Amino acid sequence: MAPSAIPDRMSLTAAATREIVFDVEGYTATKRMAGGRGHFQSDKFAVGGYEWAVRYCPERGGVYVSVTLVLLSELVKDDGDAGPQEEVGVRFACALQDRHGELSSERWRSESYVFSFCGQEKGFWKYATLDVLEDPDFIVGDCFTLVCTVSVLRKPILRA
Repeated sequence: MAPSAIPDRMSLTAAATREIVFDVEGYTATKRMAGGRGHFQSDKFAVGGYEWAVRYCPERGGVYVSVTLVLLSELVKDDGDAGPQEEVGVRFACALQDRHGELSSERWRSESYVFSFCGQEKGFWKYATLDVLEDPDFIVGDCFTLVCTVSVLRKPILRA
């Protein structure tokens, strides 16, 4: 029997995606309160079968703010059992929303990461400098808004 002329196909880009709007109210106070390792965390949300949160952290007396994604649930092996063997690929993107409700292309960051354990945190450790963030176009009434997108890659699906 001759081999099939049509090759098997695999979808490498299937992903579950969710957009999160993260309002930081009382920005001035967050700068004072955060300190060395302090951060402010969004409510947890689910995407791709896992729970996540976005963290915002201003450096106390520093120059930068960080925006990161943290995995809050255990990874699951192919057979459904919890365990450290599995990894999950994620695309994490964030943008500052300006006073007109538009996303800033200048403050847009996007990166792909691989998470391998619960509690792992990855993202933009130097997302923006304080002087950029404190531009009147972004800070309105001592508040600013981050819009983040999390895309969790699903396992490739073999198609005949």
